[in-house]
Amino acid sequence: MSTVPDPTDESGGRRLEGSGARPSLTPRQAQILDLAATGLSDKEIAHRLHVTHRTVRTHFENLFRDHGIRNRSQAIAVWSGRRTSGRLRPADECPYPKPFPPNFTECPAFQATQMVTLDLSHRPLGSVLTCRHLESRLVPNTDYRWYGACVIGDAEARRRWSNAVGPTRLHEISTLRQEVSALSGPYVQRLMELRVAAFEQGVTGPTQEMKDVVAQFMTEMTTLLKQRRAVLDHLHLPLEACLRLVRLAVDRFVDQGLTETDWEVPDEVLRLFPDDVRSYFRPRRTSGGPPSPEPTDSPANGDSVAGLHI
Repeated sequence: MSTVPDPTDESGGRRLEGSGARPSLTPRQAQILDLAATGLSDKEIAHRLHVTHRTVRTHFENLFRDHGIRNRSQAIAVWSGRRTSGRLRPADECPYPKPFPPNFTECPAFQATQMVTLDLSHRPLGSVLTCRHLESRLVPNTDYRWYGACVIGDAEARRRWSNAVGPTRLHEISTLRQEVSALSGPYVQRLMELRVAAFEQGVTGPTQEMKDVVAQFMTEMTTLLKQRRAVLDHLHLPLEACLRLVRLAVDRFVDQGLTETDWEVPDEVLRLFPDDVRSYFRPRRTSGGPPSPEPTDSPANGDSVAGLHI
């Protein structure tokens, strides 16, 4: 455990840095900001705290009004960047401000993921940059305080994982992931829109239009990855294994709406990849440090989804 600050006034209420004489945050607002800073959407926060989606939005609206905050991203940035000295923090806490800025390179294990958020009607709002290794966990010995944990572990574990996979390989995989994300983004958004429309019409299961979109997506993804065959071979990423993984991800999203962090690469697919790249897909098992605790909770129906990545 390492020490980090907790800006608390005499009454025990937390303040947003730079808020001056404005009202202190309520404990619930602090909880919501803690969870939002880990990359959770409003609906996922509501699920964790056992409140309604509307309640979370109301807390944010009150924050904007009372503290002169323009939007959710600014609230998270201010909360994450506040002074943090004076309380014990978990060693596996991600120490970097959120949301991550473009071209972020401070963490050797950082793997950028675009997360699409939805509004109250489950329609796409926009995307924010997060990391595929970030998840929310309860602070030890509490049942109400959350922090953004790295599934790999502490700073030393992140360094070991990066060295095990190879910094150059990580950079090249990240570049390839960005291409895959750019292609998949519009299809993910279209599938989200179709899922909302089907839900509103009381339709369960994939519609024919969803299946057509998936088929078109897989055709374009196959073309892209074939064009990058030399890169895949250099990275020891078999083409068929990558296509199998992408198809699995898109099918799970269409069927269940799960986010990227809700599941690990299944063993039968992982076996299709060489041993030297499996640690990339299973970082929590191969970082070389003590095993990370499992997430305390996982939303059954998250309202965010990252672009489909290999």
